[in-house]
Amino acid sequence: MSDLVVRQLVAADAAAFRDIRLAGLRLNPEAFGSTYDSEAGKSVAEFEGSIGRNFIAGAFLDNALVGVAGFYGLQGPKVSHRGNIWGVFVRPAARGQGVGRRLLDLVLGHARRQVQQVHLSVVTTNAAAIALYQRLGFIIYGTEPRALLAGGIAHDEHMMVCMLDEAAA
Repeated sequence: MSDLVVRQLVAADAAAFRDIRLAGLRLNPEAFGSTYDSEAGKSVAEFEGSIGRNFIAGAFLDNALVGVAGFYGLQGPKVSHRGNIWGVFVRPAARGQGVGRRLLDLVLGHARRQVQQVHLSVVTTNAAAIALYQRLGFIIYGTEPRALLAGGIAHDEHMMVCMLDEAAA
């Protein structure tokens, strides 16, 4: 994927971000805390607001947004050393080609300048994502049973953390 471009999303990317976010919620509802129905009614301007409040990496192939990953740092004197990764999604046609790795490399590079550790949650059945996170230095520190309920089916989630001040760059 030599023509893959990975960069931070900007306001002008809001419509494409809305499209890929809704695709992820529709295709993999078990993987996200939000739902397609709760976000489908949101305007492009609301997605632009999300881009303004978060660091969101986007992977573009032939100018089409094929993957995203979000990050935000926690606020407050006792938690400002921590951040969260959220909304990681790669379109099915672009999976298995290093897109997720490139997205997370950019997000973690940004996070290293702001926090000491990054947390995420991943559904326990997503073996490919878990393996990627572990290669990047994340460890599972707990499992939340029935963390999400999608389509009447309960899904457990692993809680993972990467100590950025200890992980290899």
